[in-house]
Amino acid sequence: MQGDTEGDALAEAEEAYLTARPAAESVSAGEWGLRALLILLVVDIFIVAPIAQGATSVVQPVVHSIVLVSGIAIASRSRGTILALVGVLGVAGLVTHWTYHYHPTIVLQRADTALSLTFTAIVTGLTVLQVVRAGPITVHRIEGAVAAYLLVAYAWALAYQLVELSDPASFSFPAAAVPQTLRFHLLYFSVTTLASVGYGDITPLGPVARSLTALEGVIGQLFPVLLLARLVSMELSYRKPIGC
Repeated sequence: MQGDTEGDALAEAEEAYLTARPAAESVSAGEWGLRALLILLVVDIFIVAPIAQGATSVVQPVVHSIVLVSGIAIASRSRGTILALVGVLGVAGLVTHWTYHYHPTIVLQRADTALSLTFTAIVTGLTVLQVVRAGPITVHRIEGAVAAYLLVAYAWALAYQLVELSDPASFSFPAAAVPQTLRFHLLYFSVTTLASVGYGDITPLGPVARSLTALEGVIGQLFPVLLLARLVSMELSYRKPIGC
């Protein structure tokens, strides 16, 4: 009788493992977009943007386009309405961004910035939700958390750009920024503000610009702490033995 009981328990454990394994594999397959997004954001922010600050480059719209595609891939795990919205924004952003690259006008620049900001805000929210959803903490989640942090900096840079396009006196730059390279200068400013290591070479002058800068500084302090606390609590809860 004891042998039969042990055999039944072993069979149930094996069946549970085989049932859970496809789900785990599907989760890993669905989270590849987080790693791709993180890599592209690192390339865009820390490699492409510094190079493109001096002159326009075709590399930037290419990387920007791939970032949009990665954002759509992340949204593919969401419901139909959100996926449709992200898809429409992504396609509209691609068309507007490439059109502005070859035919730069202030109207296209504002439209491109507004579309990119809306798209980035939605993808940031989706990324955070995917990182903090129930389940074990994986490498993909950590990569998604870092990507979400960089997306916040990217979104704020776009918000700064909208403010600067509305009022060209909102920021003081060390040298006159060409309209096509304005985003890259503000992206650098946004990252240094989010990390609280601003060097003072770019200064917010307008009231809206100063308010946004102060808010980003606060978020730069709170966002990593709150997200890290959430991930740690999730990992501890997942490792806690059943019945304790």
